[in-house]
Parts: sequence; structure tokens; C-alpha cells
Amino acid sequence: MGSKHSRSVDLMLDTLRVYTDAGKIMLGHQNAGHIGISISKRDGTDSDIKQLTGRMPAVVGIDTLSFLGYEGKMADLIKIVKNLHRQGCIITLSSHMPNLVLGGPDTYYDYSPNDVTDDCGHRIMPGGDLNGKFTRFLDMIVKFAGECIDLSGDPIPMIFRPFHECNGDWFWWGRPHLTDEEYIELYRYTVTYLEDAGVKSFAYCYSPNGPVRTQRDYMTRYPGDEYIDVIGLDFYHDRPAINEGFFADLDKSLSIICKIAKSHHVIPALTEIGMRTLDSGVDYYEGLAPSGNPSNWFTDISSVLFSHKIAYILFWSNFSKMQYWIPYVSGDEEHELVSDFKVFALDEHIALAPVIDIGDGMI
Repeated sequence: MGSKHSRSVDLMLDTLRVYTDAGKIMLGHQNAGHIGISISKRDGTDSDIKQLTGRMPAVVGIDTLSFLGYEGKMADLIKIVKNLHRQGCIITLSSHMPNLVLGGPDTYYDYSPNDVTDDCGHRIMPGGDLNGKFTRFLDMIVKFAGECIDLSGDPIPMIFRPFHECNGDWFWWGRPHLTDEEYIELYRYTVTYLEDAGVKSFAYCYSPNGPVRTQRDYMTRYPGDEYIDVIGLDFYHDRPAINEGFFADLDKSLSIICKIAKSHHVIPALTEIGMRTLDSGVDYYEGLAPSGNPSNWFTDISSVLFSHKIAYILFWSNFSKMQYWIPYVSGDEEHELVSDFKVFALDEHIALAPVIDIGDGMI
């Protein structure tokens, strides 16, 4: 891709390539600038990782869920993005799009997980009764991109990662609900709509769910080189006490996507990662548990990650003390994996912010 990119996007992609070629992996965290357990500010200038390492994560994920209230408001998110950018962070925007069947013509349910009813994916395409509602949702993304500008008035580059985990069945764009051809058409339609509306500040990412078994399976829903800049993988270590095959599966999966990235001239990344204890302990925790986690999980995973040349890894969000993926220190409370995480995060193979040179100052 690239012919419709702004210069800032090209520079961001060049930076990702430089770090990848050097064998340094950018450390990322979802919602790091405005959602966290230990942070004192929610304006993009603090994060749980900064509290542990003294520096912001190199990559910060945000989501369209912060447009309408579920994870924040758009006006606040724009300020957060500006502050993240001015600290040298790279921003990646995901989109947990609602099932657009729900609500009226201008009502968007912020989050409708696992609601795959009523054929949303077909009805939002041109000629469908929900196409107008879908394009109005895309218009919000256009507005957001247009207002995320730096001090010089130039657009802030981002990696846009729509329709992720497309080989699963939990989103309405997943494999059981749209054929491979229909998914590709949806992805291409979305990119074309945004570009025709003037969005030049996005690079685009394709990120199925892991593990990856073969190149052929991974590429089945691939939109095409002319639409994609970054390829990724969402892969969580579920129930680590009983899932001993995760590290081998991750190693094989990264080998496959790195090989694909090289042949297609795109950038490989681990677009979502984390440990999920789930129901394997005494209580249920979607992310880390308060205690009883594998004691060296972060340093153990580093032995896999550091053997591959990938641009970045993104751990999921620290929503609360009941749902988090990065350990934390809060007051006198220190999570049992803090020391292990700090060894991992401060390793010479890991990059923290700043990774782009944009000058000093905060808004």
C-alpha cells in the first residue's frame, strides 16, 4: 500500500521497519493513556507501564469504543491521542464495531460482544438497509482522524485495525457469518470509503485470531497488499496452568506471519497478547489473577518473542483490578508479576517510548 498515505504515515511505517530489522520489539498496551489501575492522570500522559518503568509504552492502542462512552468520549480521546503522539508513542486504533442491527438508524450500541444476529454483515453493504447507518459510523472515524492533528496541523498517523479476529465466530464479521470473499469485500469497502472521505493518516492492519497453522489458512481472508500495511495476530495464553502448548504454538505462528510479511512487503506484529487465567483458578479472571500466576510468564514469553523480528506487541487493557493484563503497583499493593514484567520490559530487545521524534510539550 502507501500511494494514498500521508508523509507522516510513511515515516511511522519506516520507523516500524527500522525497529523490526534491528530486532527491537516495541512494547504496546491497550488504552494505556486513559484507562489503568495505578495512573493519576487520564489525559495520555500517564500509564501503568510508565508507573513501572518510568516511560510510556511505545505503542498505545485505542478503540472506537471511546467515541460514544463505553471507554470514553471522542473529544477526550482526541486530546489523549495528541498527548500520546507528543510523547513519541505510536497509536493503533481498533474497532469493536457494534452490531448495527441494534437500535434505531442513529443509535450505536457501544459494545455488543457475541451479538451476531440478523445478518449485520450483509445488510451494511451497498444496497443493504443498514448501509447508511454503517457509513455514518465510518463518518465518525473520518471526523476523529481529521481532528487528530499535531502542533503543525499535520495529521497524526495511526494503524487502523478493523474487523480483527475475523476467523472466529464471536464478531458479526467472523468466518461463520461472512464468507471469505464477503469479508474481503467489506474490508476493502471500508478502506476505500475512508480514503475517499479524505483519511490519509491511517495505515491498515489485518489481524486474525491465533494460533496460525498454515500460511494458506492465515491468508484466506487477506484483503490484499494494496490494502494492508501491517499483518498481525491476536493470541492469548488461556488457562496457563493447563495449556502447556501455547509457547510452541506462538513460536510457530510468529514464524509463519514473519515469512508472509517478508514475501508481501508488509510489517509483522503481535497485535493482541496476554495471559488469561479464566476459570483455571479458584475464581474467574479474564486476564491475570491476583495470585497464583505462572511466576515467570513475561520472561518465559520473551524467549519466544525475541527469536522473531516483529514490530510490536500489544497487551490488552488494564480495565480494573478484576480485569487486567499488565501487573501494577497501587499504593502498598504490588502484583506478584511486577518484578518479572520489569525484567521483560527493560530488556534490550524491548523498546519503550519515545520511538518517534516529534518535539516536546503537552497540550
